[in-house]
Amino acid sequence: MIVKTAHKCYVTNDKGVKVIDTTMGSGAQIIGHNNQLLKRIGGQIERGTIYSILNCHTEHVNSYLKRYINPEFDEKYIFCNSGTEANMRAIRLARAYTGKKVIGRFHGGWHGGLDGLLEEHPDNKGIPSETDSLFKVLPYNDDKCFEQITSDMAAVIVEPVQGSNPRSDIKSFLQKLRDHCTKTGVLLIFDEIMTGFRLSAKGGAGLFAVRPDIVTYGKVLGGGFPIGVVGGKTEIMKTKNVFYGGTFSANPLSMYAARVILETIVGTKEINYDTLNSAGRVFRNELNDFFMEKHLEMRVMGCGSLNRIIFTDKFIRNRKERDEFEPRDAQTTFAKKLQELGVFVNGNGLYHFSMAHTPEVIKDLIRLIKIAAKDL
Repeated sequence: MIVKTAHKCYVTNDKGVKVIDTTMGSGAQIIGHNNQLLKRIGGQIERGTIYSILNCHTEHVNSYLKRYINPEFDEKYIFCNSGTEANMRAIRLARAYTGKKVIGRFHGGWHGGLDGLLEEHPDNKGIPSETDSLFKVLPYNDDKCFEQITSDMAAVIVEPVQGSNPRSDIKSFLQKLRDHCTKTGVLLIFDEIMTGFRLSAKGGAGLFAVRPDIVTYGKVLGGGFPIGVVGGKTEIMKTKNVFYGGTFSANPLSMYAARVILETIVGTKEINYDTLNSAGRVFRNELNDFFMEKHLEMRVMGCGSLNRIIFTDKFIRNRKERDEFEPRDAQTTFAKKLQELGVFVNGNGLYHFSMAHTPEVIKDLIRLIKIAAKDL
């Protein structure tokens, strides 16, 4: 797929073929491609795209995050250009604050292309084993993980909802994780790069009522422009002598985009979470009813507007169990079939719905998935 243009929930490739887009910039375009907010943001280009000094939008973003999203966190956030950078800075901050080195992370999680986070990834060459030894891989959605989270660790980083097995039944596990980290003196980092401003205005932390010590944001907050954000409790954020700099960090385009997105979320103008959640619920319910009726070894799992089709009819707790039950090439084979029918699914297999995915689009998408499923 080589995209030439994108509009609302459709992309057109270099051969002029228009298809339904389910990746939406890996979830970043929650309003839709080429939406009216992007036109507003584009006006910043005339006022400059990079200053390398403070711009007038940053304080607005800080104030919105403090007032409406995380009132218990420090009023200043760290800004960078991607989710990977944000998680790198969050991990560095946790180590600086605690004076400890080891970071816990969960199997099936994705925190970007940072060294130490790719041990299970097939493309992990070039990373020294010494780096991997500074991270401890934990079983996800499994109480056995608590035996491995010990007081000598600096932090545990987790996505409130993993893309590899997006689920809405994770609240109890996250609450137990929060309690255990507090008890052992280990910081809890919520990687909300994907879930932030998508699952709810306050992300997964708000949806599941679990407060981390440090949080990272990206994707949706950038409104289609590169962004990464780190926030946290004041005593942690005030840690001295921690380097966060970068030439394009907090550049005026990305910061104005974040400002506009936050204004939109607070004012409920362009983003309606009830509408987004309804699209996901209809998608899951109708397809799961169909899969069961036809005795197909397929199910849809998800949380809100974030969804995934899995190729097993067995209940799974985590990515490890998904890998055990799914045929190896099922995801790519099905995505290829869908593309032939007019639906683009990205390599990660996630279905991110946007405000442009109207009930009519969702209905058509369900129809095409049913056709593809019956042809398997």
